[in-house]
Amino acid sequence: MTHQNQENLRIIQKKGIGILKEFIRVCQEHDLTYFIISGTLLGAVRHGGFIPWDDDIDIGMPRSDYDRLASLFQDEFEFPYKLVTHENTPSHTKAFMNVQDKTTKIVFTYGHEKTETSVWLDIFPIDGMPGKGLKRFIHEKRYLVNRMLVQLSQFKKIVNQNKKNRPLIERVIIGLANRINIESMINYERAQARYIKTLKKYDMTEEYAGTLPGIYKLGELVRSDVFGTGVVLEFEGIQVNAPEKYHEFLVSFYGEKYMEMPPKDKIVYHQFDIIDLGQ
Repeated sequence: MTHQNQENLRIIQKKGIGILKEFIRVCQEHDLTYFIISGTLLGAVRHGGFIPWDDDIDIGMPRSDYDRLASLFQDEFEFPYKLVTHENTPSHTKAFMNVQDKTTKIVFTYGHEKTETSVWLDIFPIDGMPGKGLKRFIHEKRYLVNRMLVQLSQFKKIVNQNKKNRPLIERVIIGLANRINIESMINYERAQARYIKTLKKYDMTEEYAGTLPGIYKLGELVRSDVFGTGVVLEFEGIQVNAPEKYHEFLVSFYGEKYMEMPPKDKIVYHQFDIIDLGQ
């Protein structure tokens, strides 16, 4: 990745702060609930802002608030910010949306096909998961199968061919998909519709909830009461809403020693090339 010098990285982070401020403004104006999550939450707790090498911001929203945000008119976000969904940007084929700074341009390089985008803030829906029993078993399997079908339907574009330490079954599926042109066999629109329908089946009244489109799959789940109504933390000098039991959230994602810095060989970067940072 070409942006890993401190000057470019800090420019990207400052662009992200601008996006975050605009996102919070819109949420406050429309009374929408959000939580900082994942590395953004870890950064707020451990560093008071970005993790030193991080280049994006992650947000989770209860599904009802997420859908309300998605339904807003585009002009709710002031230029240069754009709320990006599949509906207004067909090339955006993820099961979550983001807000982008359109003065910037970057190209993702982790798949066979390069994808042009802008500096972004990711917004994930928070959906529910039953606590146990047959209902939990069925929903987990339905979720995993439908997620896999969506990924295979756009295999060359989104599947990270360079990811290390994949389980054997994933390596076998990826190898087979490369050989048989799997994308031609699965319709993306239908697969995505089934996947999102599955995600929406349960809400945060269930025992567990999480941002299931995230990279950790079922590992995104925590007990629903971990989110609560939220608690205010500081991120880069901005007051942000975090999960009420953020310690439990961070332990679930990163382990008991989350306040310790990881070794350099465990740091994971996004894979993209910088075209224009809109300076």
